[in-house]
Amino acid sequence: MSRQVPAAERAFLSAARLAALAVAAFLALIAPASAQRPPEQLDGAAILHRLHSLETVGSALYIAAHPDDENTRLITWLGNGRKVRTAYLSLTRGDGGQNLIGRELGDGLGIIRTEELREARRIDGGEQFFTRAVDFGYSKTPEESFAKWGRHEVLGDVVRVIRTFRPDVIITRFAPEGSGTHGHHTASALLAQEAFDLAADPAAFPEQLADGLQPWQPKRLFFNASTWWRADLAEQARKDPAHWLAVDVGAFDPLLGASYTELAGRSRSQHKSQGFGAAETRGEQLEYLRLDKGAPFANPDLFDGIDLGWSRVQDGARVQALLADVIGSYDIEAPERNLPGLAGVVRALDELAASPAAGSGWARFHARAARELLLQLCGVVVQVTSDESTIAAGDTLPVTVSALQRSAGPALEFLGVTAPDGATTAVAQALPRNRAVETTLAWTVPASQPGDQPYWLTAPHGTLYQPDRARLTHRAATGSAPSNIAPVNIEPVGIEPVAPGAASFRVELRLPDGSSLQVDRQAMHTWVDRVAGERTRPVAVTAVASLTVADAVVLVRGERASVTVDVEALTNDLGGELSAALPHGWTIEHAPPPVQGLARGERVTLHLDLRRAPDAARGVMHLSFAGPKGATDRTLHVIDHPHILPQTWSTPADVLLLPEDIAVTARRVGYIEGAGDEVPAALERLGVVVERIDPATAHASDLERCDAVVTGIRAYDTVPALARFQPTLLRYVEDGGTLLVQYDTNGSDLVLPANRIGPHPFELTRDRVTLEDAAPTFLAPSHPLMLFPNALGAGDFEGWVQERGLYFAGSLDPAYVPLIAWNDPGEAPLNGALVACDFGKGRFIYTGLSLFRQLPAGVAGSYRILANLIARRAAGT
Repeated sequence: MSRQVPAAERAFLSAARLAALAVAAFLALIAPASAQRPPEQLDGAAILHRLHSLETVGSALYIAAHPDDENTRLITWLGNGRKVRTAYLSLTRGDGGQNLIGRELGDGLGIIRTEELREARRIDGGEQFFTRAVDFGYSKTPEESFAKWGRHEVLGDVVRVIRTFRPDVIITRFAPEGSGTHGHHTASALLAQEAFDLAADPAAFPEQLADGLQPWQPKRLFFNASTWWRADLAEQARKDPAHWLAVDVGAFDPLLGASYTELAGRSRSQHKSQGFGAAETRGEQLEYLRLDKGAPFANPDLFDGIDLGWSRVQDGARVQALLADVIGSYDIEAPERNLPGLAGVVRALDELAASPAAGSGWARFHARAARELLLQLCGVVVQVTSDESTIAAGDTLPVTVSALQRSAGPALEFLGVTAPDGATTAVAQALPRNRAVETTLAWTVPASQPGDQPYWLTAPHGTLYQPDRARLTHRAATGSAPSNIAPVNIEPVGIEPVAPGAASFRVELRLPDGSSLQVDRQAMHTWVDRVAGERTRPVAVTAVASLTVADAVVLVRGERASVTVDVEALTNDLGGELSAALPHGWTIEHAPPPVQGLARGERVTLHLDLRRAPDAARGVMHLSFAGPKGATDRTLHVIDHPHILPQTWSTPADVLLLPEDIAVTARRVGYIEGAGDEVPAALERLGVVVERIDPATAHASDLERCDAVVTGIRAYDTVPALARFQPTLLRYVEDGGTLLVQYDTNGSDLVLPANRIGPHPFELTRDRVTLEDAAPTFLAPSHPLMLFPNALGAGDFEGWVQERGLYFAGSLDPAYVPLIAWNDPGEAPLNGALVACDFGKGRFIYTGLSLFRQLPAGVAGSYRILANLIARRAAGT
């Protein structure tokens, strides 16, 4: 039985617990092993492996630019083979990339790739950090990257991570000299080199010292070279042993039951949105490291001369001796027998952490890891679950808090639970073996509670995120701390992968020796899928309603338009009114009726009838809803892919109003889905009927009624049936149709040779123009695609976002007509962004134009271009 504890009794319990602390010598916090992820239960061998890791006092920081840049082989070997604390610092969250598993781009893709990194680290044992840099797409030079991010700002973030994590060695994935790679990549190496020196300088970024950080000088900085870029690395390392190391990362670990490269393959394969599935290799695997900064090494070891044992920490000998006793007496079949010994290790670590001894930060870090193992030894599982997956601000969330001890041995005691608002529920019950002790409680979410949101998206951003560091610091101070705890006196603020959700609870347990453990758990909603089995997701706090527009871009080609808005109740008995703030020249003809008495989960569809004045401006219509239970101006989204936990986030309920008199002659367009884009929605905005074409089942007759057929981005990389259907598509062109192929990449996934995509051969290149305002040169200004039904000009290429285009066509057969040329600064013009040829009675077009980004962004010219590319052919064109 559980009960709410009166304030006087809470004070008494607190005093009693403090007395117990005086006897036991420690009161501790255990955050989840991975915030939001349900805790895992280790087997006996894995527990022993982590006990061995407690003996190592050393760290390595790997630095690169994006999710999927990291070398998981080296990270796995460092963390599990050398057993040093290992982390990956990714400058960006990868939100400027493409997505092979869904339609999420931009911020939504950044959420996916953040979660993919976290899943990868769960497998390879590393930790994860970020800077505030936004991935704005492909960058050819580091100078362009620095110009958009702000070099000083991102450099400060890298210094902050180094001072927080305090690595002994730093390893970069990319060389500072560039070697022809992505500008973000080279920027990551240059920033790492500069931060290596500045992190130790107290005059550099002094505001970080005011936050509680201290200067830190890593011992060495290495560049992790690859045979992808240089085939003679083995010979180079042999000739220059003073600067090069060769490391075999392919060893087998019997406690893990796998080689480090097998684990690395599983880790890298979490980058599914980028299509980076990797082999789980076995046997010798050499990695090459070039010393770029820091102390020379006398022996071929990147940690040469660095003490990795407790002897590096003042007064650490006692900890080492206690650990040796625990490991020496460890019983893999009965790990719980080691509970008293490991509790003694934790007490010694706490005493060392509380002292001013040099290196006491390591005691704090290992004390937390040891506390996690205390629960693992006993098979203790602590969970907070709810039947609800979301809870609106102002509503009450019922939860069940359970503690289960599955192993034999002395019983732990379930003392009680603290809710997010500080209310305490006492339990005070010993845990019987393999029978859960549960208590139920209800947390009333404050009406003013902001909805849960990825912390880096709480404020608008350009090319640099603007997280609220003060809010994050407050969270850390009140106990909702992220799981990446640094060996210093502060929590990492604004560099961690995620922050805990608002529905986080603290469970207090007591060990047999009287010492206490505090375990933070995010409330989780768990259900059973008939195919996938048990699934779980974090409970998210939301607004009282979600405002979902039928289309985020409204192309208004006449005087009137109608905007459809769904108001979904996220609380019961929702009532209120929908309103809109409009740009200049727009009016609402009829206000929608008020919403009344909506039950949670119900939706009502409202229509806003707009009138466009002659001088109406392009702009955003901002929607909001207000009623007795609260107000909101957001749209709630759920990202759900099988390899990551479902994620909840919200965006402003905005509609871009685009007054453009665009001529459109196409009536029906067939669309073959590729890797996922929003181009079909853009076609519908043009008034075109979109017919989905499945190459696996479609026939020639399905194409006959289409004025044009369009393939989605990377369709020839992701749709195997296109290989069979290609002759049908080309016959459709020959008989008078138009086939528009959006960009594809020439790799192993291509379903047929690139020179067979068109009726005449061409190649797919990696050519691109990244400068969004690169001036176009019209190579064939009188070509029908440039004139009909809209006369295209330079104005149609204004206001573009994230690149002009990518993966241009090259080695063109003379039958193709290049229509546009442009170039990045200092480079020769490229003419493969838009090419066309007549074939029979029809026309084939290949485009690397980044229309898939411009159309959702409401770039007016992209709609005019699209209308021309799908146009019904007029006589003589």
